[in-house]
Amino acid sequence: MPPFLANWQAPKKLIAFIGCCLALAAVLGYLAAYVAWPILLGGVVSCLLIGVIMRNPVVGAYLLIFFLPFERIGSIDIANVTIRISQVIAIATVTSWIIRGFALNKFKLRSNPIIWPLFIFAIINILGIINSPNLQRSLVVLTFTLFTIAIAIMLPNVLRHPHQIQIAIIVLCASMALVTLFGLYQFFGDVLGLPTSVTGLRPQYSKDILGFPRVQATALEPLYFANYLLIPLSILLALLLNRQRVIKPLVMIGLIALGGLNVILTVSRGGYIALAVAGLVLGCIYYKEVLRPRNVLALTITAVVVLALAFKFFNVAEQLEVFTKHVTNIFGGASYVERVETWSLAYDIWLEHPWVGVGPGGFGPIASFHPLITPGTGYKIVNNEYFELLAETGLLGLLTFSVMVSQLLIRSYKAIQRGRDQFLKTCLVGLTVALVAILVQYNTFSILYIMHIWATIGLMIATQNLLLHEKTAS
Repeated sequence: MPPFLANWQAPKKLIAFIGCCLALAAVLGYLAAYVAWPILLGGVVSCLLIGVIMRNPVVGAYLLIFFLPFERIGSIDIANVTIRISQVIAIATVTSWIIRGFALNKFKLRSNPIIWPLFIFAIINILGIINSPNLQRSLVVLTFTLFTIAIAIMLPNVLRHPHQIQIAIIVLCASMALVTLFGLYQFFGDVLGLPTSVTGLRPQYSKDILGFPRVQATALEPLYFANYLLIPLSILLALLLNRQRVIKPLVMIGLIALGGLNVILTVSRGGYIALAVAGLVLGCIYYKEVLRPRNVLALTITAVVVLALAFKFFNVAEQLEVFTKHVTNIFGGASYVERVETWSLAYDIWLEHPWVGVGPGGFGPIASFHPLITPGTGYKIVNNEYFELLAETGLLGLLTFSVMVSQLLIRSYKAIQRGRDQFLKTCLVGLTVALVAILVQYNTFSILYIMHIWATIGLMIATQNLLLHEKTAS
């Protein structure tokens, strides 16, 4: 008899078990006849994942980190609502954490420096809704924002041991490896003429637009994909330079090359600048390690190989000149003109509502033909997070956000100075540099409710806690 039936000797229990299995099979069979198989499959997988996560929220944290880049591919549209697997996992993990905490009488919030700034920021957003031109949209955007912010509060309470941080980093790198390999397939698939339904590219990023594809992998847009890659790349570079061998050095170099190549293939100028800033900051922090002959050789070879492959890829697409012109034309073209217009409009909106703005998501309706009619191409965004915060949350919102970021950076510095665990210190350096790079790229796009950004903040705080309270971590 199978082990899982070892305690099922009683006929009544065995009959009940078989009956449940038959009932489940009947329900699935019935649904299969009326529901599209992707939705059915997604529902079954989601139920299984929720069951596992409810038993152990730590598993949910690992799964959440793995599925962070799965925005477009890895989502299902139901009743005009996009449901992502990361969202389902996040809800299940937060719920499991809360229920288990109360059930065990151990529910308490771990140290979190941004709790009060986030609370004040939420109040400012709620007050701004008074000025909202589209109340429904503002409520939806506020809900999404608060939901993603909850990730930064949940992760430090779930990941409480050094080995859990180590597993989380390995999971992050494994996810990065998967999506970057898919990104290469996406590029060559589009170059060879495969339809977007096969490559997963959105039509506006295929070679039909610029003459070469812009890789987005599983993300919604290339710039979001580039933004996500800043996180594992910063951590991997820090681990490599500080000689932390949680992953073999050759594997780290391979992952860095793979990630760097994908960043180039996104053709995201903001991503290029942010990655350069991350590399520069890490170079300043680990300047002694960077100057070691072995590291100089490894980094030089990696950079040369990545650049050579990138130029080769664009030569394959026969559009190297177009690529170079597009990337270097920073202050020109339709994209730049549109950005200047949205920045100017955001500034004008702020002048009209200087303290709490026009509410979350309020810029898009104002920039549209009519605030209550959703444009066919979707609402416009400012393409600069700081101008958008100024317009939608006012001066108070931008200041509160700035205080939150400052507290995170100062606390990282203190934790790195006081902590003794070299692996955790190196991870925190990588995470902090990743956040700085994300903040740099935020000058070129403006969506606050992006899950991988708040997951980065959550991992930062979890690592800070372990370093600052090494003797009491439990």
